[in-house]
Amino acid sequence: MMLDAPGDTKDGNATDHNADHNADHNADHNAAHIAGTAASSRLETLPVELIYQVFSHMPDLPTLRSLARTSKTLHGQYLYNENRILRACLGRELNGFFVDAYATLMSRVDEIGSPRTNPKVTSFLDSYRGWITGSSPCPDMKSISDGRVQWLAAFHIDVIRPLARQYSSWALGNFRKMASSSTAEEGAVEDAAVSQGGYDITLSKSEEIRIFRALYRCETFHHLFGVNKAIRHGGFRDHRINEIFFCLFDPWDAEAVGCIDLFVREHYEDIFNAVQEDLDDENPRFWNGLERSTEDSFDLICERDDYMNGTVSRGLSITAQLLAVNDHETLVAKMQRYLTYQRNQDYPMQMALQTVAQFDRRRETLPAFPNARDEAQHRRNPLIFVGDAVPADGPPLAWVLLWGGTYANMYGEYVPEPLRRCGYIMWDAGRLAEMGAEQVVVRQWETVPKLAEDVERDWDLRHLFGMARGITHPAVPVN
Repeated sequence: MMLDAPGDTKDGNATDHNADHNADHNADHNAAHIAGTAASSRLETLPVELIYQVFSHMPDLPTLRSLARTSKTLHGQYLYNENRILRACLGRELNGFFVDAYATLMSRVDEIGSPRTNPKVTSFLDSYRGWITGSSPCPDMKSISDGRVQWLAAFHIDVIRPLARQYSSWALGNFRKMASSSTAEEGAVEDAAVSQGGYDITLSKSEEIRIFRALYRCETFHHLFGVNKAIRHGGFRDHRINEIFFCLFDPWDAEAVGCIDLFVREHYEDIFNAVQEDLDDENPRFWNGLERSTEDSFDLICERDDYMNGTVSRGLSITAQLLAVNDHETLVAKMQRYLTYQRNQDYPMQMALQTVAQFDRRRETLPAFPNARDEAQHRRNPLIFVGDAVPADGPPLAWVLLWGGTYANMYGEYVPEPLRRCGYIMWDAGRLAEMGAEQVVVRQWETVPKLAEDVERDWDLRHLFGMARGITHPAVPVN
């Protein structure tokens, strides 16, 4: 992760940058700059060994980047020991989801190779399963090459962290709005902050891990089944992808990956709507006199689904870039570059999470059916919420509440979409209590009677819907 030297900017010098902001921002910026300069001056007087120790104990990558950019002297000290410092900091940053970050690293085209064949995909996923379960050793941070450490650090700070922040704001805004609407009197006006959905939120460590882990797993999915620079030989149908990929994870973790996909698709819908007319072949920009050039035009109406699936499958790096664009013409230009038509034989994630894919996986005579999680659901094993302790491997409280304290190996389209838009399985019990959202989760079944009937009929979960309808039921087991 190469860090820019202090004073190096892409958009001009610091003076010009500050001139574009208001007086209050200038005052805050200058005060912070003066304080930072004073602190860096004191650090620069320390022996080199102590400066190295300070760098090596930075709690996370953003803090490390800020310190390294404080002065040219400190930046030079960072570069002198960059690999050792970065390796130590990244190890702390990825604690709790290192296996999933490593899977994203090793599923890249540069690692798997091209062409990407079905045996290569299944072989990689067998290895991933072993890393998750511990049946196969997963390399640790010390054994990864410097180049791979650099890639992981850059991907985490430039893609994963920004998307985690945007996802949290979006999902919690949706959740708070839903909780507020369910408790407000009919016709009452919602709180302005709730209706706007904007929040300055601080995530707990367990919430952060859940979101980071889901983002990495989403990217790994796109590496294996998406459109990238590798030639693709073969392809998997929706129920097969559900088996070989989503069955690697506990159902609440599979649900978390699907929540990320829903976030990405909703934002791409907004982007598609914003550029649809600009990229239509009837737009004047594609006319040169009496001739029309449609080379860079796209039909985002009739071919919307194919372009949506193809572009989403290119992965989260492009998503992060597009969500950072604020200028319309820049967005149009980037979309002309990144729009991708889905031509792979692999089904998109959205379809692999549908009810039909999960139903077919169970009904087909596949080698992995029935798996242990399906059997746990069939036996109605009790599901206990044991807390939100790091690394947050157990079921979140919202998941336990949704399924009435019994094990359910269902997710995606089997869950009411409003809950999935809230990222309900990302949040700690304390946050649910603060929002008054526990009963909101349970009552969601009442809003989707057709889905409730299908789940009740197909999987014999009548006890669950008795609970949702207010029938007396045992308390959800929560420790």
